[in-house]
Amino acid sequence: MSDDILKVKELIDKTDAIVIGAGSGLSTAAGYTYSGSRFYKYFEDFIFKYNFIDMYTAGFYNFQSPEEYWAYWSRYIFINRYMDIPNNTYINLFDLVKNKNYFVITTNVDHSFQRRFFILREIMVYFNVLLLVIIKLMIMKN
Repeated sequence: MSDDILKVKELIDKTDAIVIGAGSGLSTAAGYTYSGSRFYKYFEDFIFKYNFIDMYTAGFYNFQSPEEYWAYWSRYIFINRYMDIPNNTYINLFDLVKNKNYFVITTNVDHSFQRRFFILREIMVYFNVLLLVIIKLMIMKN
């Protein structure tokens, strides 16, 4: 381990409580990429038909039918919420804090914290309500 990592681990070991703030960078480090080979692997048909460049911007596309809309979104949700997390980033983080009084503040809606042993009551997810409102408005628009 590098000296910086050892120093952080030592600080965590000495503290009574820890607050973890995490955004999309942590999920990206865990392998949740929204473009490139992962995007191509799961969305080749949409890329070919609509020239999408990544999962994020594709989510704003005005699909012509509810079937196409839900074909995209159901796959997106399955891949980014229910499929295995590509690597051990969240497990490694949990191992550092599992015996501590911890609290997680995150904007991530991929449920990676919950899926990797973090206790739900110790996690505050911002923007979940905002995301649901946006999805509802998109449905109503179609």
